[in-house]
Amino acid sequence: MRRPSLIAIFSVVLIFMSGLSAPAPAEPIIEVVPLDHDFGAVQVGSSSTAMITISNVNGHVLEIISVTLSGSADFSISMDPDPIVESGMSTAVEVTFAPSATGYVSAVLYIKSNDSGTPFVSVSLAAMGVGQEQPPVSVGDILAFFDASVADETLAGSGPGNSANGRRNALRNMIEAAGDLIDDGYIEEACQQLMVAYERCDSLPRPPEFVAGPATSALATMILDLIAGLGCTI
Repeated sequence: MRRPSLIAIFSVVLIFMSGLSAPAPAEPIIEVVPLDHDFGAVQVGSSSTAMITISNVNGHVLEIISVTLSGSADFSISMDPDPIVESGMSTAVEVTFAPSATGYVSAVLYIKSNDSGTPFVSVSLAAMGVGQEQPPVSVGDILAFFDASVADETLAGSGPGNSANGRRNALRNMIEAAGDLIDDGYIEEACQQLMVAYERCDSLPRPPEFVAGPATSALATMILDLIAGLGCTI
């Protein structure tokens, strides 16, 4: 029996190999973290940012085709991701929330890629726009209000005869002295002084009031606001 020649064997091997298909290249797999983000409370006029990480956890090059936002216009893309992400590597998209008004708002970030299994990934975004904090009342504010109220006769001294103006001036001196204590760093002493001043305009019978008139209630409220702003515990 004739043995097959090497040429014949090689031809059979080539025919067999030509019938085999090459292995399919590994598909890229996208991973996005986080899939939802809450910016929390952000003051109107300011902004907050968040980074959304995009990773290629398998296979060949991941192509970021597009990144878009849908929803409130208070959200914006402030940094685009790299369009090409190699296997095992990551990129990021930065989203900024800058509230134009108070209230709850939301949006969705859509990431389109060449991951055939998950061509679109969505990231839910939420935030709350809040009003700007009012600057704390100062001793200067209180004294300015005090003097303006005396000038327009909505704040007058309380007491018999000439003692009325003396009491009114004494109350102003208390408030001014509290300001000096604050400037010198004696906050606890300033708190005590302000509390005494408050008790002289709180509309309660004891101790006696030092002032009277329509502006008295507003003056007492301003002193209380300053006491709270200083963190007084008395």
